[in-house]
Amino acid sequence: MKQATIQNSNGMTLSAIDYGCAMTELTAPDREGNLESVILKYGDVSQYLENPIYLGSVVGRIAGRIRNAEIDSVALSPSEAPHHIHGGDKGITARYWEMDAEERCIQFTYVSPNGEEGYPGNVFFKVIYELTDDNELIVTMTAETDELTWVNLNHHNYFNLGGRSTIHDHMLTLPADSVGVLDAESLPTGELRDVSGTPFDFRDKKAVREALESGDEAIERADGLDHPFILKDEPIRLHDPVSGRTMTIETNQPVMVVYTGNFLSEATPVTLDGRQKHSAICLEAQAFPDAPNHPHIATSIELKPGELYHSRTVYRFSASSH
Repeated sequence: MKQATIQNSNGMTLSAIDYGCAMTELTAPDREGNLESVILKYGDVSQYLENPIYLGSVVGRIAGRIRNAEIDSVALSPSEAPHHIHGGDKGITARYWEMDAEERCIQFTYVSPNGEEGYPGNVFFKVIYELTDDNELIVTMTAETDELTWVNLNHHNYFNLGGRSTIHDHMLTLPADSVGVLDAESLPTGELRDVSGTPFDFRDKKAVREALESGDEAIERADGLDHPFILKDEPIRLHDPVSGRTMTIETNQPVMVVYTGNFLSEATPVTLDGRQKHSAICLEAQAFPDAPNHPHIATSIELKPGELYHSRTVYRFSASSH
């Protein structure tokens, strides 16, 4: 396993490994200028070889669940039987990628062969992590294929901007008028719910705690947030009032899946600083989950020869003085 580290002129650092493009460290300054990790990480890098929560990794070929592990009569691996989740048993996460590091940039490439996890087509994936002197992390993910296939990637960092035990007091601003309705198996039903008057309304900044403790049936069923929000073309913001850190997100993707680490207590090794449920939040920019089964509300995730899949998400870090 190889690891690379890059740094910007302000001292922010990013480390990643060639296994699943997993980001193993990302530091950002607080209001006092102290640089600390803003993502959860394992205590030992070798633990990323068994990473049941996809910590810091790129997820695909398709992130999320595909009902009955089938698209257009093509059978995918039923990695959460009878459904398909996060690209299959290994997907593109539990794979070694070619990795090249420069001063401010780490680039990964992987060729997923025809038939891998049931997917048609040989697909060339490229992932780039870049740190700018404006304290931006830019994540760019592209894919090209030689046969019609499907691609919907996301990046699976678990953010905690203050290093405390939960993200309950993090303030979230999410420009979304609607959220996908999920069934008991966390699969979209094909319905969209207007967020107005519900705990899913983050259009005006509010504490994550308000949703988690709302008693809403859909949130209780998922043990937290694990829902796809339909984005408007406006920035997303996550703010920690204690450290002063703010993360502003801009993306070209239509959906943000918000996941509040609902199963960390069940799946996380104790060496992850003893982290428990709701100790981090994933903000996963992607297309709508299970998109092929919901063409009336979802952008197509088909990728054809000659086309380029292109996902670009910018995470901008700043810190307020009060």
